[in-house]
Amino acid sequence: MLPLEGIRVLALEQYYAGNVGSLMLRRFGAEVIKVEVPGSGDAMRHIGPREDGEGQHSLSELRVMLGKKSVAIDMAAPEGKELIKGLVGKCDVVWSNMKPSSLRKLGFTFETFKEWNPEVIYTTLSGFGHDDLVSDGPMGDWVAFDIIAQGLAGLQFRVESEIDEPRYNGLALGDQVTAIHAALGTVTALYRRQRDGGAQRVDVAMHDAMMFLNELSLAITGWSGKPPTRGRSGTSSPYGAFRTADGFVNIAVGGTPVWRRFSNAIGRPDLTDDPRFKEARSRVANNSELEEIVLEWTGQRNSDEVVRILHEHGVPSAPVFTLPQVLESPQVEPRNMLYSIAGEGNVKHKVLGNPIKMAGVPDEPLGEAPFLAEHSREIFADLLGLDDARIEALAASGVIGVRDI
Repeated sequence: MLPLEGIRVLALEQYYAGNVGSLMLRRFGAEVIKVEVPGSGDAMRHIGPREDGEGQHSLSELRVMLGKKSVAIDMAAPEGKELIKGLVGKCDVVWSNMKPSSLRKLGFTFETFKEWNPEVIYTTLSGFGHDDLVSDGPMGDWVAFDIIAQGLAGLQFRVESEIDEPRYNGLALGDQVTAIHAALGTVTALYRRQRDGGAQRVDVAMHDAMMFLNELSLAITGWSGKPPTRGRSGTSSPYGAFRTADGFVNIAVGGTPVWRRFSNAIGRPDLTDDPRFKEARSRVANNSELEEIVLEWTGQRNSDEVVRILHEHGVPSAPVFTLPQVLESPQVEPRNMLYSIAGEGNVKHKVLGNPIKMAGVPDEPLGEAPFLAEHSREIFADLLGLDDARIEALAASGVIGVRDI
């Protein structure tokens, strides 16, 4: 039995953060009922390349919707709200990354959900948080995508740059880290409900999650009044990517014992007690001089040789892979981190595996990505007891969407 088997999640989600977090819950056995807008569905269905053929899946659907069930409901319609009310009563978790003001406008609040289900767990993800647990701050109802939160949390001034301008790292850290925190909060709330009973409230703000991610740099800045050098560790050196004769390697010298081993590895034991480099803070302060010494050594060797020598001396090091090299890395397949799933015409698509390995949990995708409203009939009949005539009438009025395959 999967850890979350028997847990039902009503996901009022859209875009990346909501989808990634509910996918994590699905991977561990939760049933995820994805509520979408009739006709158009989640914006993620329209982002990224799409399989050839009308109505086929987009890459984004294959990335974040595997194993979920899709229903389509006009939540603003009175009859649509009644359907949501009925579903809340049948679910353990209400999960949403809709804009706080949009949820309030619909009348969807923790107090409302508690009336509909006294044991509900209500988890929200948003740019700056909701205001029912703590203040949502002056930016509370701003629209926030990943880059907005990263910028406000200082992360764009951590990316290496030769000019004093912010740089985006191209990673959806705001979405992913927020989703991970929200999933953790939800599982914790499930445990608390089991222990204490009653409804539970979980709220995660993307801005807060990005500050947490940038914790070290903010701590150093708050302590010293000076931010660490961009693209460099504020506590260790040498610590970064170094050019070799045929590419780049990462070298991570953290702490004095590793520094002593590194100095011996590169044939420079004299550096160990050099006043410029003897302590971590002095190495950071003289980082430019130290990096020149390291580059002189790495530049005369290919990447494999650099990594081999450093490993022999117990120094953390690895080649820096390009994206195509990652997909071919010998480390990926043994860890089940890439799966091929069948698409239209038996075309194989690569999707990422589950990074959390756990006993008794199949290390494989759980189900296919749903088409928009694919499960409307099933959910409305089985959970809410609607008969065919009622479902057809709701579909005809536009309150729900159905898909007939």
